[in-house]
Amino acid sequence: MPNPLVPSKPTESVHDDGAMHLLSADGQSAWRIVIGAGADEPERHAAAELRRYLAEIGGAELPVVSDAAPRQPSEIWVGRSSRWSTSASPLAEDAAAESFLIQTGGDHLLIAGAGRRGTLYGVYTFLEKYLDCRWFSPEVSRIPRRRRVTIGPIHDRQAPALEYREPYCCDALDPDWAARNKCNGHFSAFAPRHGGGVKYAGPFVHTFNALVPVERHFEAHPEYFSEIDGVRLRKETQLCLSNPAVFALALDQVRAWLRAEPEASIVSVSQNDWGNPCQCPACRAVDAEEGSYSGSLIRFVNRLAEAIAPEHPHVAIDTLAYLYTRQAPRRVRPRPNVIVRLCSIECCFAHPLERCGEKMLFAHSAGSGPTFVEDLTAWGRICDRVYVWDYVTNFANYVLPYPNLGALAANVRLFARNHVKGVFEQGANPPGGGGEFSALRAWLLAKLLWDPAADERALLHEFLLGTYGRGGEPLFRYINALIQLVESQHLHASCYDRPDSAYLTPELLAFAAECFDQAEQVADDAAVLARIKRERLPLRFAQLAALPLAAPDRDARLDQFAADAAAAGITQLSEHIPMERTLGYLRRGVHLTHFARYAGGWSPFDNPWPTAK
Repeated sequence: MPNPLVPSKPTESVHDDGAMHLLSADGQSAWRIVIGAGADEPERHAAAELRRYLAEIGGAELPVVSDAAPRQPSEIWVGRSSRWSTSASPLAEDAAAESFLIQTGGDHLLIAGAGRRGTLYGVYTFLEKYLDCRWFSPEVSRIPRRRRVTIGPIHDRQAPALEYREPYCCDALDPDWAARNKCNGHFSAFAPRHGGGVKYAGPFVHTFNALVPVERHFEAHPEYFSEIDGVRLRKETQLCLSNPAVFALALDQVRAWLRAEPEASIVSVSQNDWGNPCQCPACRAVDAEEGSYSGSLIRFVNRLAEAIAPEHPHVAIDTLAYLYTRQAPRRVRPRPNVIVRLCSIECCFAHPLERCGEKMLFAHSAGSGPTFVEDLTAWGRICDRVYVWDYVTNFANYVLPYPNLGALAANVRLFARNHVKGVFEQGANPPGGGGEFSALRAWLLAKLLWDPAADERALLHEFLLGTYGRGGEPLFRYINALIQLVESQHLHASCYDRPDSAYLTPELLAFAAECFDQAEQVADDAAVLARIKRERLPLRFAQLAALPLAAPDRDARLDQFAADAAAAGITQLSEHIPMERTLGYLRRGVHLTHFARYAGGWSPFDNPWPTAK
């Protein structure tokens, strides 16, 4: 029998203005919420959230009762219960394990989902789609107030386009916000009431040194580590993946991580965050045969995946296709319990990846294919579970205007069309946040990762109006101007850009200032004005970076910017660098970039590139 909780399409919805259900009027309601006697914690939380928001919207506090109570008219059935037949309509526990059904009957409303999160997602979708609730950020939500709360006929079945969805930035880590926007990533610290998420055992990424620590083993066994030009490296080394002892040590550590976190479904076996793949004769022979450094990596990971499968059939091993391993191998195929996480770090992010093959970083380094899209296609042909690690901020200068808002939706759709199963969108994540329109990107990406066909311009407009009130319209004009500039002038953007990047023209900065002036003038109240002023910090940073060193008010403006950024809770303006240090560079007329670290082996903290004045 067809499963009602697994739609034939990601979203299937019917909602008209026919026969109406009156859920409450003037703070009174005849309805009640029914949950199963054996409801799990996420289902109980779903019922509590539904009760909470229906009370907030219409003033009526609906009772929550067990399905052991006699059936009566006007019931909302939340989750698995005897009120409807789960045997005739089994819940999905497969790739659509977060699917849900929202369906009205003659005298009832059913909201039920698969797995541990489907019902909770169904409740939040009902509140959002049919009662107009929004959770824009952990601090800003929109819950309407209505004298009469009504719904029409509904038959809405949804399943996510992606099994793993993580907008990774400070604004997206709140577990309540993440659950309400149907994110399920590793970093949101979900409580049991949220139904958990996609959890990793051990470190999340760049795990080679955690698997076989160089500081513990190098003295006695340098052969465990990368050989370059006949010399085993201790500094910035990788593992020698052809060495049997390395495999044994790595397998022991993987098993230890899984014993410590038995609820985890993924463990990372991935290269350290630099180059230097092993070039000993055995590793070099494998990579030559495979035509890529990923050859020795995938063979190594496959062996680990095969070894853990009998004891941990629900666990996958995640590895990277990153820098020198980005290109797919010729012969070896990842096992079904292997996830390949393809990284887009080299790319231009101002334009959709499918239309722009520009390599802004590592253009001449070995390992990656001609374009990211070609590598994506190649991995998709050989791997059942491709994840993408995408980059959606400027790591060299978090607090700087960044022109990627016009490309985000196209890129998510590209991933979905190429059968990508999960996406990690790495944004600005220092304590206190501070990335340019970071909350906007988090919300927009959450919506797109659930449904890549969503209208990104409508979502963008809705967030701006919902978060900045009447000030949202001028901010919308500014964002559109930046998108149009990089499109019309074919200007590119890396994820490590300087404050004097070509798209930060004097004309754009002047127009942005006008838009922010207008937004501040029409701010609805003090809270909205404070949010607008916080979002103006990136523009102020760009203006300060463009000021001549001899400008008479430069130091005073820098002091005020520093005070305002600190008051906003911002601790970093650039990845891994304390804010005071970044501001110290700016005071000396120096612009930060991270190109130097990769092009010449130098740390960007010690070798920022000077601005030409």
